[in-house]
Parts: sequence; C-alpha cells; structure tokens
Amino acid sequence: MHARTNGTSVAMLWVMSDMFRGIDRLRGALDYHVSRHNVLSSNVANSETPGFKPLELTRPADEKEAFELALEVTSEGHVGGQKADPAGFETREDRNAPAGANGNSVNLEHEMAKLAANDIRFEGAVKIVSQQLGMLRYASNDGSGG
Repeated sequence: MHARTNGTSVAMLWVMSDMFRGIDRLRGALDYHVSRHNVLSSNVANSETPGFKPLELTRPADEKEAFELALEVTSEGHVGGQKADPAGFETREDRNAPAGANGNSVNLEHEMAKLAANDIRFEGAVKIVSQQLGMLRYASNDGSGG
C-alpha cells in the first residue's frame, strides 16, 4: 500500500516527476530538430548561390558540456563569460560535399534526404512527448481519463 497525499499516492507523484524529467529531455531533442530543419532549409534555399557552402548543425559530443552553464556578466567589473548558443548546438560547414563549377557545394538530393530524416526524428519525438503528456493528464485526473 502506498502512502497518500491529498488523494495522490507517493508512487504516482514519483512517476509524474520522472515523466516531467523525460519531457524536459525530449524538449532538447525537439529544439535540436527544429534548429537543424532551419539550417538544412537554408542549404536548400541557397543551392544556386555561387560559392555557398552547406552548413550542418551539431550537438556537443559530450552531454556534460551541454548542461554546463556559461558565466554571465552582471556588472562591468565581473569576469566575462563566453557567449554560447543557449541550446548548446554548433553550426559548422559541411565539408563532405565537393564544390561545383560555381563554387557551390550544396547537393540538393542529399540535403532533401537529410531534411526528410530530420522530420521523421522530430515527429517521433513529438509522439513520445504527446504520449507522456497524455499519461500525465490521466494521472492528474486520478485515472478517470477525463
């Protein structure tokens, strides 16, 4: 028998807390895939721009780096902090594509394939978040489903 707090079991509170953590982690995945879509779309839009080099969005290799907080300057006399992307993503030049006659390195088919794969991953993360929010809704209604 689980202890109860205002009609909600302690076990249920733990499960809900764990679900919130999972949703927060998935938020990072959603942010990444939205940002990556923007970068890849820019590559497609510039497929005819002479000299354009396609870009790729990367995540930090080490998860620990992604969660480190940068120092913030709150006063002129303080030590300066580094300016980093708040999401922790980096944009770099995609060096795998050879340059064409006009110096443009965008391979339209390759970029469209990356967009499609990114969309599938984004939709998968959305489904997981939606299911977890549904479980939270169910739990918050004490299992009545309404």
